[in-house]
Amino acid sequence: MGSDAASPPGTGATSRPEVPGTAAFGKFMRVLQAVADAQGEAHQGPSIARLVRATALPRPTVHRIAAALVAEGLLTEEDGALHLGPRLVSLAFRSWDGSLLRQAAREPLLRLRDSLDETVHLAVPDFGEMVYIDKLESHRTVRMASRIGTRVSLHTSAVGKAWLATLPEHELEPLLDRMERPAHTPHSITDPARLRREIAETRQRGHSLDLQENELDICCYGQALRGAGGRVLGCISVSLPKYRFEALAPGTVLAAMRACAEAVAQVAGAVRPEGLMPTA
Repeated sequence: MGSDAASPPGTGATSRPEVPGTAAFGKFMRVLQAVADAQGEAHQGPSIARLVRATALPRPTVHRIAAALVAEGLLTEEDGALHLGPRLVSLAFRSWDGSLLRQAAREPLLRLRDSLDETVHLAVPDFGEMVYIDKLESHRTVRMASRIGTRVSLHTSAVGKAWLATLPEHELEPLLDRMERPAHTPHSITDPARLRREIAETRQRGHSLDLQENELDICCYGQALRGAGGRVLGCISVSLPKYRFEALAPGTVLAAMRACAEAVAQVAGAVRPEGLMPTA
């Protein structure tokens, strides 16, 4: 994975498609995303004034949208600050719990986490970024600040680079040409030629690396997960503080990650397209 800091809004490689007649819904989503981003960055809810700045929408519009979202339980308001509401959280967790990939990966991820006692993530691509759909925390005192739903950049995260390395050239090249590459740390790879070399090395190694590229003092290993027919399902990562990354033999981590990927492939390969296990 890359480390745990979410990418700034608007830094994804592709923008969301515009659908006629959905402008009002898009404004609602901008407000919801701004609330989620504010909580992820500062662990506190934003005010209406902050939402106006974050969304570039008129204050009356933001106020009306926020009131509607509060009324539907998608947001809550406390002391002038807005937070994600219980109805939204419930819907989100139902979605994650129903994910076939999350189900297939849960036990292998638990074994991966327990074998290394390091934080592991499960991520999937979404609109030019990677989004964590599961996270298992290390039991150690130094932990990652990420959470389920955190979005990370393709070019700085281990999960992102692992996913990029799975793409055929006819898909990879156009993506790299249009992809923004902001620097999240002094170690971030922003040069397109260097990023292409990094992807080629990732393919050759069979795993990706994030060497403080997404967050200072955090290093990560990443690997793609494949199911039936070799189809890419998502990516996993193991995240460590820099001092533990340097002390732990790479072979130990990579062997555990391979075992996890193989276990996911066995489970995912046994799942039919309609989501039902074969009855034999």
